[in-house]
Amino acid sequence: MMRQLLATLFFIVCSQTMHSQVISGYIYDELENKPLEGAFVYLDGTTINASTDDKGHFTLNPGKTYNVPLIVTYTGFENFILENPFSYTKPVKVLMRMSSIYLDEVVINKNFPFTRRQMLNAFREQFLGTTSAGRSCKILNEDDIKLRYNLSTNVFTASCAVPIRIQNKKLEYNIAFSLIDFQVAYSMQSLLSENVRRSFYAGTTAFTDVSKERSADKKRKKAYLGSTVHLMKTMASNTWAQEKFRLYEGSWQADPNQCFTITDTLDVKKITVITDTTKTPAISFNQIGTGNSKTVKFKKPDKYSVLYDGKEQSSFELSNGRIYIDKNGLFTPIQEITFGGYMSGLKAGDLLPADYIYEP
Repeated sequence: MMRQLLATLFFIVCSQTMHSQVISGYIYDELENKPLEGAFVYLDGTTINASTDDKGHFTLNPGKTYNVPLIVTYTGFENFILENPFSYTKPVKVLMRMSSIYLDEVVINKNFPFTRRQMLNAFREQFLGTTSAGRSCKILNEDDIKLRYNLSTNVFTASCAVPIRIQNKKLEYNIAFSLIDFQVAYSMQSLLSENVRRSFYAGTTAFTDVSKERSADKKRKKAYLGSTVHLMKTMASNTWAQEKFRLYEGSWQADPNQCFTITDTLDVKKITVITDTTKTPAISFNQIGTGNSKTVKFKKPDKYSVLYDGKEQSSFELSNGRIYIDKNGLFTPIQEITFGGYMSGLKAGDLLPADYIYEP
């Protein structure tokens, strides 16, 4: 999710061989080459984290591998993102770069159609969601969030120089969300949800479990069932009936085995749409420009509907006809799928960590 935007340096140090499920290393200031004590290190989207000691050292031992990046944060420095951290068999030395963030004050004049309070309400709605879990969330540092609305394009954006700190009271997690991108496009000059054309957010997340004696188990199970992660695991394992999902093409129930092929690719499942030109033929149209006319052909995205347990109805579109799903239900490329219906309403307030284990 745009992790390539954060460019820093890392290199391998030490010669000690480590088990592939252990990640260890040192966090240093790039400019002074000194260890940073108290840097926060975590596997994205999980509860697995650690802080560095006075030597800048950290160790993570999650017990199994996850197809997620390693994130390092430290106040005053750019976030560091290391892809494929489990591929390194030796400790890593991370050089953190000082942040070059500048403060740009946005002045809202009396003729601007929205107040900051109205924009904050819209941000909460589109970022946290309006489910019971989303409504239970509280953002502890809203003053750090910068909000902008482009009146010429009707696009609402947000940014935050520090992680957004969220208390999820229902699911009983504290979340540090490093916002990389947030955009909401409206069909008109509005902040109303019924006028949203598309909504997108991206970032990295660190979860802290604050439940006591498994007090949130039932609520977390409910959040998992029928979620996008649940659907992805179902697609990868091809257990549609067991997981109470039904697949539809148009108004007709479809057989997943006639729609998708599943192949093993390293540690992930590759899901490929079975092409049927009689169902999704290429569409042609004349594109007329300044003095030029040509025929353009393109294939409509593969669109499906899903029904979970006879109740929650969602839809999803596959732009290029293939995705890759790991054992935790995380999929790539993230921009390949567009969700609609029930699943499109699940926002940051409904997130569960990647190391959450559903137990029936």
